[in-house]
Amino acid sequence: MKVFRFFLISASLLIAALRAGAQDPNFHIYLCFGQSNMEGNARIQPQDLEGISDRFRMMAAVDFPQMGRKMGEWYTATPPLCRPGNGLTPADYFGRTLVENLPENVRVGIIHVAIGGCHIETFLPDSIDNYVKNRAPQWMKGMLAAYDNDPYGRLITLAKKAQKDGVIKGILVHQGESNTGQRDWPQQLKRVYDNILHDLDLQGEVVPLLVGEVVNADRGGICASMNEIIDRVPQTIPQAHVISSSGCSVNFDLLHFDAAGYRELGRRYAATMLRLLGYPAPEGPRGWNAAQESHIVHPDGRVTFNYQAPGAREVSLSGQFQDRDVPMTRNAEGIWSVTVKPPKADIYPYNFIVDGVRTQDPNNMQLFPNEQFKASLLEMPDKDALYTLNDVPHGRIQYLNYKSSVLGLDRPLVVYTPPGYEKGNKKYPVFYLVSGTTDTEETWFKVGKVNLILDNLIARGEAVPMIVVMPYGYMMNGTPSPTSMAAVEMYETFSKELTQCVMPFVEANFRTIPKRESRAIAGFSRGGGQSIFTAYSHPDKFAWLGSYSAYLTPEMLDTCFPEVARTVAGMKLMWFGVGTSDFLYRNVLDHQAYFDARGIPYEKMFTEGGHTWMNARTYLAETLRKFFK
Repeated sequence: MKVFRFFLISASLLIAALRAGAQDPNFHIYLCFGQSNMEGNARIQPQDLEGISDRFRMMAAVDFPQMGRKMGEWYTATPPLCRPGNGLTPADYFGRTLVENLPENVRVGIIHVAIGGCHIETFLPDSIDNYVKNRAPQWMKGMLAAYDNDPYGRLITLAKKAQKDGVIKGILVHQGESNTGQRDWPQQLKRVYDNILHDLDLQGEVVPLLVGEVVNADRGGICASMNEIIDRVPQTIPQAHVISSSGCSVNFDLLHFDAAGYRELGRRYAATMLRLLGYPAPEGPRGWNAAQESHIVHPDGRVTFNYQAPGAREVSLSGQFQDRDVPMTRNAEGIWSVTVKPPKADIYPYNFIVDGVRTQDPNNMQLFPNEQFKASLLEMPDKDALYTLNDVPHGRIQYLNYKSSVLGLDRPLVVYTPPGYEKGNKKYPVFYLVSGTTDTEETWFKVGKVNLILDNLIARGEAVPMIVVMPYGYMMNGTPSPTSMAAVEMYETFSKELTQCVMPFVEANFRTIPKRESRAIAGFSRGGGQSIFTAYSHPDKFAWLGSYSAYLTPEMLDTCFPEVARTVAGMKLMWFGVGTSDFLYRNVLDHQAYFDARGIPYEKMFTEGGHTWMNARTYLAETLRKFFK
């Protein structure tokens, strides 16, 4: 018996010695499984085919006839890694990053089994038969057949073969989109992980599970709610480590990452694994401390907004593209996100509400000029929009100051001169454009985009080249309600300021045509009321009038302009625009009715929407097409 026992021990030691001789402890092997984002959905680009080290290997999980690869053999890990026809995956840059940061005597190998659209049950031996027969859609059948309808079995078979060559160091998974909302997904994943450890005789303490998040909410991910479940996996699997997808760029479908996103996600898998191996992790190209992107406009018109506030209890989004505030959700990095779809491409003010306090978007440099709260601006790209910066001749914006004898102050002024103004001696008509209550002299430039709108209209031949003068409308004596006769004093002060201070300064410093037929005035909200009052007060100075969401009351007209019909008789254009949901809509109708009763002609425009700068830009463009023609 002692001899027999000695023989058994000796044989075991001999087998172990032979096995150890064949197995290279410096060949680190990683198993990769999951669904389409692990399979590889992004187009492989030239940079992804260059500089791949021979130390980065892949064991083909299927035959690749066109690449000369046979299942079960090792090759340099040139993409595609999963199956013929697949794209870039996180595994590509996971392996590249490892070999770049591990000692030169260490090689890295991966075994890659993934099926687009599959559920986690696909990797459970007791569920796969039923899944293939009863749940798998027809388009998935071919992918399953590539693994003999047993992807888990293929992974284990190849892993056992790989164990003869090296040491399994970790397991990577990216799956969950097809199980979105399934609260027991971590338990299902644990079953897969435990099966792998058992079937390969591995120890979880030394073979961690790296679990990648799906496309993040901060990129508008349509399955992003699954990340809340994925982030809890370490509570079920202590050896698991979650790989954040926050900030990883995405494909237009908001389900898959794009090539840059896969590269970044792969580097993050690698950074986690390097730390677990005891090596320093490199900082990725994006940088772990990079500023959070303000907002992301997706190709389908949806917009993802982000706000970083790890300590906030609740954050919501407020914007003029929606009728109520929308709650945002927080990811593992403390970034609050929400994806919404504005009704159309435009420029919209928005802000965040953080624990009840309004705040700007700290990562958006485009702000709404205002005397009070300065909202952030969402500018949606639209090649057909007049506010788009096109390849046309551009005018020039100047910031100026002038002395006000009316107010006894230095006052700001923004002036637009049309394309070609600096090159000649031509004189131009002047358009005085006034912004609304609490707005500033910058608002028509930065929110109204008058410069770009006029550049584009001039280039199309739809507008006359003109100088645009944008004064600051606040007269330092309050802003009474336009329904009150108290507003008359404010209107009168503005009229004096414009005609006695602004106009002389402009005509002394710019080449203007100093005739009433070559002067127009218009404004939005309070600026519209100021424009109406000024034009009616000085019919000898203005022949063109535009009112955007503004009016004068019948009482004010009777008191200040008792002969209004005669006053406006020489006007070449009186134009009134208002939105049907504007809180001033009825007042504007009353103003128009006053003219209708007296047979005074004018032009009008009604639009959908309220008292917004989206409507103001529409009215601006309409009147720019009409002035000085």
